[in-house]
Amino acid sequence: MNCFGMSDVGKIRKNNEDSFYIQVYDNDHGIGVVADGMGGHKGGKKASSIAVKVISEYVEALLPDMLSFTERKLKQALIKAVKSANKAIYDDAVNSTELSGMGTTAVVCYISGGKLYALNAGDSRLYIINDKITQVTKDHSFVGELVELGVISEQQAQHHPQKNIITRALGTEPEIDVDIYTEKLNDGDTILLCTDGLTNMLSDKKIIELVNSDSDISVVTKALIDEAKKSGGNDNITAVVIKTSDGGEDVK
Repeated sequence: MNCFGMSDVGKIRKNNEDSFYIQVYDNDHGIGVVADGMGGHKGGKKASSIAVKVISEYVEALLPDMLSFTERKLKQALIKAVKSANKAIYDDAVNSTELSGMGTTAVVCYISGGKLYALNAGDSRLYIINDKITQVTKDHSFVGELVELGVISEQQAQHHPQKNIITRALGTEPEIDVDIYTEKLNDGDTILLCTDGLTNMLSDKKIIELVNSDSDISVVTKALIDEAKKSGGNDNITAVVIKTSDGGEDVK
């Protein structure tokens, strides 16, 4: 298993409020976190940075024990990691006038023994890509809810004027509901975690085309960022790519 991540300010914004963390521990275990902050430059960056730091440190502190956890206990630990980040961001926001109202999306990926555990809040996404592309997470957004209800199609959602209205984010409330998904991984699967600065600019067809265009995931990640910028680059763009083993040499 190997991994690579990149973040870019894009072509319009002056500051990058995205944050990410990625770490492969061995060929069977790894973590990725991507967060897209909101609340102005200071607040947004602070919120996304706290999310990434708290979640990654929480998981890594438990890592030796997590290897022997039951699936139920593992899910509980991952949810608690996200809830801890929510509390840390909320506490900072209510104790600082300058940071009041800050929050962040978050998408988390934990891989263990051929299984993927994905958690999210907001509209940052996780995909599994092989010969097709599967969006594992569901967007917590006004438009995402319209799609879920069948009111509008995925194609209509892509250009909806209210697509940036988020209905769930870390740090905006003292408590948060956390969705968790479990997927079986196959050799050669590619996992993509990204902010909406990527998905608002690129179609699923373009994403799968770029992911499958090169075996070097650093090249793939850069191509995703570059293509999003070519398509407008209207927001900060962050992509984390994790490639499961396909029988070749693993790069960490």
